[in-house]
Amino acid sequence: MPAAFRWLVPASCVLASVVTVRASWIDGSVQSSSRTAAFPDQPGRDVVVRICMDCHASSDITNRRESRFRWSVIVDSMIGEGAKINDKDFETAVTYLSVALGKRVKINDAPAKVVAETFDIPPEDADKIVKVRTERGPFKSWQEIAAIPGIDAKRVEEQRANLDFTAGLPRVPPAQAAPVSSDAVSAPRR
Repeated sequence: MPAAFRWLVPASCVLASVVTVRASWIDGSVQSSSRTAAFPDQPGRDVVVRICMDCHASSDITNRRESRFRWSVIVDSMIGEGAKINDKDFETAVTYLSVALGKRVKINDAPAKVVAETFDIPPEDADKIVKVRTERGPFKSWQEIAAIPGIDAKRVEEQRANLDFTAGLPRVPPAQAAPVSSDAVSAPRR
């Protein structure tokens, strides 16, 4: 066998190994990016994908809309089923899920129980929010809720995208159509 061919066989084996390793790396990264594609790109997404996707299809998660409290119960039940989730990842996952996949609430109509679940706050704090709303009228922004003494402003700000302020606000009547003057109406052309 000529000397040039003696190197060809080992070189082709090395090249085949490199191509195989590179292909598996590409497949892994493509699979990883497709796993995250269904999830809104917000802080915490990688933690949720890591802790949830081994057992759940992405659609089982992304098709749900839950309050912050309900997401905390769901993640806690995952721990009960054996998921390895530390305290930091628990908080990150619940925050991500409740913000990215949260349930919208008409904050100006919501009873105290719904307010408590939305913000995952104690019932007495939710009662305080409803009391202020009853005394002052409908809220117009999340900042009004966050400004209530004793309310966790950070939690309110976190959930701001899930708050609908339209309920309870007075409806603005549509603008009246301007009357048509007789000068504006012209005779048909001949």
